[in-house]
Order: sequence, then structure tokens, then C-alpha cells
Amino acid sequence: MSETPVKLLEWKNVYRDALMTEILRSEARRAAILAILFAFAACVFSFFAFTPGLLEAELSARFRAQWGWMMALYAAMIAYELARRAGIRRLIRQHRRPAAAERFLNALVETSIPTLMLFMAVSFMGARDALGSPAFLLYFFFILLSILQLDFPLCLFTGLVAAVEHFLFAWHATGGFAQPEAAALWRSPVFHFSRSLILFVAGLVAGLLARQIRRQVEISLGTAEERDRAVRIFGQYVSPQIADKLLHQPVELGGELRSVCVLFLDIRNFSEYAARERPEAVMAYLNTLFDFMIDVVNLHQGIVNKFLGDGFMAVFGAPIDDAERCAHAVDASLEILKRLDRLNAAGSIPPTRVGIGLHMGEAVTGNVGSSERKEYTIIGDVVNMAARLEQATKEVNACILISEAVRRTLDGKLAAQDLGAIALKGQARPARVYKVA
Repeated sequence: MSETPVKLLEWKNVYRDALMTEILRSEARRAAILAILFAFAACVFSFFAFTPGLLEAELSARFRAQWGWMMALYAAMIAYELARRAGIRRLIRQHRRPAAAERFLNALVETSIPTLMLFMAVSFMGARDALGSPAFLLYFFFILLSILQLDFPLCLFTGLVAAVEHFLFAWHATGGFAQPEAAALWRSPVFHFSRSLILFVAGLVAGLLARQIRRQVEISLGTAEERDRAVRIFGQYVSPQIADKLLHQPVELGGELRSVCVLFLDIRNFSEYAARERPEAVMAYLNTLFDFMIDVVNLHQGIVNKFLGDGFMAVFGAPIDDAERCAHAVDASLEILKRLDRLNAAGSIPPTRVGIGLHMGEAVTGNVGSSERKEYTIIGDVVNMAARLEQATKEVNACILISEAVRRTLDGKLAAQDLGAIALKGQARPARVYKVA
């Protein structure tokens, strides 16, 4: 029980670190894009300032008069964004998080850019035209960009800075709203307060969106973590391949026809051993054997479908297709014998022998059971035939027996002794059997 909170805490830390890294990467891209946009804006301003005939002579002269200041402002903004990009990339390399104060300071600096541009615009447009200029819309641009940081307080702060700075600019541009032309809408404090309020609400909405996106990401990652945990737990009782397949497909009763190779394995003289040993010793013995046997089956692209007390049934070719299912089944059987011989030689287990039977054929694979309890199973005569071959290993003193179907699929690549036709229990006709080991 004590491991679960620790693992959950580790996962949350990994998630936070990964999310912050992605946010920093998006911030680095954002800084590069802003630098490019500022450079483009500088080119556009220069184009209007020095291209004859585009603007009226008086306005063109004002543009040219402010060109130096505007270029200095654009250069400063470009340098700032490039420096910020370099700083963010350094944080990513060092696996560090930016300080909260640094993020809020950056929001203050960037959101103040439209305010600076509005003040610059007054000098060559006049207060009224500056208040109605497109520079006002840049506030929304930076508020929208703040969503990328998925931080509600930061988005709200950006909206608040935009609202306060715009209202202060309007108050300055209109002379404190105390002008003789009080009836003019552009001089009305209510008008500018409403515009500033819209900016603040935009920041609030951006923050709510950022919070919702972050929450959805957390839910999605949490769901993925729960699914992975379910696969790990489920995979302790059934093959991981089966667990994954069942979790990815509709869990309905029914099945599909597949060509599979079935392997039956039985531990010889297990009943005698179990009768003279304590239950816990018997369980430890089985776990020692099944531990490496299951690994061998999985490594050869098979699955252990059922445990049968002192043995198991494995399948190759389901639930995932495998063109080399018979070769993989034979290789897994031989590998099991090799590892078993090493354990016997080392004295790690009591002297142990196994019998293995292999047969290939068509079977129905899928879910059987009820709406409350289902099991992935393999049904068909191929299962019965493999079980009979395993039982026959006792009669012919063999460790591995394969059927004619398996032998034919291997195209003579395997050295096997032809035992001829053998009558198998439950089979109407004798079957040709081959001894591999």
C-alpha cells in the first residue's frame, strides 16, 4: 500500500516537469515569432515612411520624423525577444523552471509594448487617431499569447496590465478627460473605461481557457496513467498482449477465426512432489518455473493463455498475427528445455522434466463468458490435439512432440524424428507425430 502514493507522486512530478518543458519550448518559439513580427513591422513602417505617394505629405513627414525612434523601439523589442529565447533554451537544457517573478515581469514588459506604440503614435497621428489606431488591438494579441503558458494568474495579470495601461494612456492623451469638448465620445472616460474593462475581461477569459486546457491535459494524462496501470495489473493475470487488445477493442462476446499454433506444457510428476512438500514450497517452485517460461513465450511472440495447475497453454498467432508462429513456438519450447536443464544442473530446483505438445490449425479466438465476467480464449480441435500430443510425450519418452501440420510448416528446417502414426486419446484417427527432443 505504501508504494502507491510514492509512484503517484513520482508520476505527478514527471508530468509537471514534462508539461513545463513543453510550455518553455512553446515560449521559445513564441519569442522567435515575435522577434520576426517586430522585424516585419519595422520594415512596414519604413516602407510607409519612405515610399513616395503612399501617404499624404504631412503624414509622411511625421512618419519620417519618428522613424529613428520607432526603429530603436523595434530593435529593442527584437533584442529582448531574442535574449528571452536564449534564456528559455538555457533553462530547458538545465532542466530548470523559470521563476514566477520572471514570468510576470515578462508579461508586464510585453504587454507594455502596445502602450509604448500608442504613445509614439500620438506624436505623428495626434491623440484622437492614436486612440483609434490598430495598436490598441495588439493588447488582445498578447493576451491570447498568454494562454500558451497555461497559467490562470499570468493570463489575468496580462489582462489587468493591458486594461490599466490603456486607461492611463487614454487619460493622458485626452488631458485627464477634462476637456471643453466633453460631449465627444473619444474624450469620454466611460468609453475608455469600457474599452479597458474589455481588455481585463479578455484576460480573465484567457485565464479560464488556460486553466481548462491545463485541466484537460491533466485528465488525459491521468487517464493514460490509469490505463497503463490497468495494463500492468491486468498483464499480471493474462498476457500483456491480451490485456492491450482487450483494452483497445470493444469488449463483446464472440470471436474471430485464426490460424494459430498451440503449445501445451506439463510438469512431470508434479503430483508426487506436491504431496510431500508444504504448500508454500510448492507455490515457490511453480513460480520459479513459470517465471522464466512465461518470459520465453513472450520473447518468442507468444502468449500464455491459461494456467493448468502444473502446466499451461500458450498460443502463437493470436491475438496478434504471426506468420512464423510455428517456428516461434518450437524455438520457445527448445529455449524452455535449455533453461530448465541449466536450473537442474545448478541444483536451483528439484529434478524437473516437462512434456510439450505443439499443433497448428484454425481456432476461434475471442471473448467468452457473460456480461459481468469475460475471458479471452482459444477454441477448436487444434487445442485438443496439442493437449493430446503433450500427454503422448509420457508414452514415447519425449520432451517435445509436434504434429504433421507444424512439421510441414517448418519446411524441414527442424531435425525431428518421425514416430509415424500414433493413436491419440480423443482423436478419431491416428496422427503422424514427430519427436523434437
